[in-house]
Amino acid sequence: MGILRWIAIILFFVLVAVVATHSLNFINQDIGRHLKSGEIIWQTKSVYKINLFSFTEPAHRFINHHWLSEVVFYLLNGLIGLKGLIIFKAATFSAAFLMLWLGLRRRVSEWGFLLAGLLGMLVLLSRSDVRPEIFSYLFLAYFLFAIFRAKYQDEYRWLYALPVIQIFWTNMHIYFALGPALLFLFWLDRLAHDNTRAKKVLVIFAITTLAALINPNFISGALAPLTILRDYGYSIVENQSIFFLTDYGVQLKDIYIFELSLAVLILSFIITLKQGRRKITFEFLAALAFMILAGKMIRNFGPYALVFTSVVAINLAGQLTTGPSKPVKRLPQIFLYGTLIILLLFLIRSATNNSLHRWLGSARKFGLALPIGAQGGVDFVKNNGLKGPVFNNFDVGSFLIWKLYPEEKVFVDGRPEAYSVEFFEKIYKPMQQDPTAWKELSEKSNINYIFFAHTDMTPWARAFLNRISQNPSWPLIYLDNSTAIFIKRTPENSEIIRKHSIVKTN
Repeated sequence: MGILRWIAIILFFVLVAVVATHSLNFINQDIGRHLKSGEIIWQTKSVYKINLFSFTEPAHRFINHHWLSEVVFYLLNGLIGLKGLIIFKAATFSAAFLMLWLGLRRRVSEWGFLLAGLLGMLVLLSRSDVRPEIFSYLFLAYFLFAIFRAKYQDEYRWLYALPVIQIFWTNMHIYFALGPALLFLFWLDRLAHDNTRAKKVLVIFAITTLAALINPNFISGALAPLTILRDYGYSIVENQSIFFLTDYGVQLKDIYIFELSLAVLILSFIITLKQGRRKITFEFLAALAFMILAGKMIRNFGPYALVFTSVVAINLAGQLTTGPSKPVKRLPQIFLYGTLIILLLFLIRSATNNSLHRWLGSARKFGLALPIGAQGGVDFVKNNGLKGPVFNNFDVGSFLIWKLYPEEKVFVDGRPEAYSVEFFEKIYKPMQQDPTAWKELSEKSNINYIFFAHTDMTPWARAFLNRISQNPSWPLIYLDNSTAIFIKRTPENSEIIRKHSIVKTN
């Protein structure tokens, strides 16, 4: 049976890598800005603290909490390109689940881990783009690995690396606060079940927490996870709760899978408690905390998925053991592992032919495809010598930074924290909602052309596109599947309007 078990485990990690190897669908968002930011930090050897990419609020101070991830992305992109970054991301996801397995394999059965891992993987898939948060998954997995090795194998030496890891985590992604939080919960667990070890865990927790101060912004950087949303003047989907999205009518298969995982998580605790097992303080507190985080913001599905996988595997360990403590006949074992192997092979095939992604309602496709995004619009701008100032929407700003900075700065980009709340409430949204505000503020900023991702589904974006497309003072000069470009009707722009004006017909 050992061979079948190992085949199942190996196929699971192959599945994780395969489902995470998919097209870079959101190329207009984030990744380009990360690459440009990493380039600037690497070349200047300093972390900028003002909004240098925008002409609207260039002096606005903000905390770049993922600057080191951007440097890593920039360097890797130079070596292996964007397709290589997709492979790197898939390898990081596999490494995170491998870390969980190494931390749990002497405690849980293969069945418990694989069943929990399959559902956890589906939850995590919604956060599987190339973003700085992929490093958080790896670091979070190591924290869980170290905690479980300490709790279940009395190997506390793995905890000693946590302060060093915390330094890297603090500078790579804002989820770094989850590390000390997990250690605090583990300290409570030790107080409840192994008081002799509690002091050691408390010391490691304190040192790890202090390690978060080692960042370019010191105390304010360490407190960023607690303060960043205070300065968010723009709501984005990933920061919404499952309840808000459901009430708003957004039908996401990801939410249904998350809700299914909640049912499995609760059921696993019921099974554990019925068995009379009570030394699960850490597991219960961690599951509760991450469940709340994921419910409040769907962007937290990723870290929740890793905690879910670990906790459910532990809770089901007593039920799914096939070792000496719970003998199972050879034939049923062959049948059970054979069935699991067939299921894994089916899922791998479904991922590679994209039926799994279609079932999830996702536009992801297996492979290393790189959509052109707004590249056609950028080429049009460059080939025709268009000069700003430009009015662009939130969704495409990062792509413009990537392709046009420093020659051109953007009006806005996908970092709400880099702009004031007043900017979004009194400038950005009103310019799209109110014709009078548009006329006044566009003239004040001397806007020369509009570069707009017309896939933007916000009410203000739809209203703006409908209105501006009817405005003779702003003729449409470029249109493709994602981008629309309008230019101000002036004598200086008359030639480009004559050559490229797209006349709308009914």
